[in-house]
Amino acid sequence: MDSEKCLAIIQEIFSSNMFVRHCGIIIDEVGCGWAKVHMPVSGEVHTNLTGFVHGGALSTLANTAVGVACCTVGAKTVTLNITTDFISNLRAGDTAWAEAKVRHRGRRTIVLACEIFNDERRLLCKTIASMYVKGDDDRIPKTW
Repeated sequence: MDSEKCLAIIQEIFSSNMFVRHCGIIIDEVGCGWAKVHMPVSGEVHTNLTGFVHGGALSTLANTAVGVACCTVGAKTVTLNITTDFISNLRAGDTAWAEAKVRHRGRRTIVLACEIFNDERRLLCKTIASMYVKGDDDRIPKTW
């Protein structure tokens, strides 16, 4: 498996997710056990009443990033638990960049870490997630 082939498979998987599409999340790069995704921030979709990005939008980006990282190890998953620590924020017109990594891949659960940055790589938040493995995707091996 090479990164480009894996990326194409995962982009196809996520293309049918209407919520991810609505949020404007783009899958940029993948490798075995990791993923990079981004979300251009729109004032109409992502901001809260104070004009900053809503915490739920950043949590959605993190949840998507860890889901993509699970795909890179051949797993079909659902979220068991996700905890996000918010450190900084950004406004409409900026871009949020997420980097997720598998920390443990078990038979039934996967534990991941994700960090989200702005364009200048200022850390916006850190996430830890536990995912439940519902099955395997035969198109992507567990290791490659």
